[in-house]
Amino acid sequence: MKRNIRLVCISFAFALIFLWQCLTASSQELKLLPGEVLPELKDTKVNVKTSLDEASGIFYYSYKVTNSRSSTGEIWLFGVDITRPTTTLDPGSDGITNGQRFLRHGSAFAISNAGLLLVPVGLVSPSNWTSSVTVRGTAGWGSSDAPFNIRPGQSLNGFEITSRGLPGIRTVSVEPRFNQTPVEEATAEDEKRIKEIENAIVVTLKSVGPTAPPKDFVAIEFLNYLISLVYDSHTNGWIKPDGIRQSLLARLINAKRQLEKGQNKPAKNILKAFLNEVQATSCQELTCRGNKPLTSEAYALLFFNGEFLHDRL
Repeated sequence: MKRNIRLVCISFAFALIFLWQCLTASSQELKLLPGEVLPELKDTKVNVKTSLDEASGIFYYSYKVTNSRSSTGEIWLFGVDITRPTTTLDPGSDGITNGQRFLRHGSAFAISNAGLLLVPVGLVSPSNWTSSVTVRGTAGWGSSDAPFNIRPGQSLNGFEITSRGLPGIRTVSVEPRFNQTPVEEATAEDEKRIKEIENAIVVTLKSVGPTAPPKDFVAIEFLNYLISLVYDSHTNGWIKPDGIRQSLLARLINAKRQLEKGQNKPAKNILKAFLNEVQATSCQELTCRGNKPLTSEAYALLFFNGEFLHDRL
């Protein structure tokens, strides 16, 4: 009886582990068997809306994944990096819960074997998708069956992370389903071939997800980080007009000069004006009418991190 090499019978958590192991596979010429076609994702988009429940201090990260009409593959895996450096604080997990299709046992195995520091998260899935934490330090989701994959020209939302972690720039990954030709017996060479194919078809993008605050908070260093977020938001297309970027930078640089002189109150007032400008010029939803200069990603990064700094001055 012919079998697929893909580990279709194991839990989704282990499928995600397998996916991220593929990212470390060596890059060689791909070998395809008769009947196999490499699926391709083109112009894939991941949008995120971030909100804060001020009463609980919990952030809600809601993602929308879009597969363009020009793609030839169907998306069946999606993941967000949740690792944290040793220089950061554990933001805690109080009040964080998971949705119905969260793979608890697989996640516990992954966390205990990852050897990584992770931002504690709760995961919620769209219908007919499951979620798990992986040994590669990601919050991941997977389609439960082919009919529920994200096909070319389709979008799917309902991917949600809850966390006490501040918004930061994160790497996200999407993978199309590769339909392999079954073989009689899977050899080590066959498995290596599939890993190389998986590695080649994964698409990585930048988005926003939970990070952790620094262990040793220094106001001027965090302000420098906020300045870098303005630059990075512009680079990633989340701040569109250059005039808005320059205006936001001018406010932050002015606040920095005040901090350098030990003038915390004027710096705090300038930061308040910065937050007001971010709110006034931002789209805070996944999709917005009109043409706001800042996307929901830029809003999350600049407003919540700016507020974090403002409240500590």
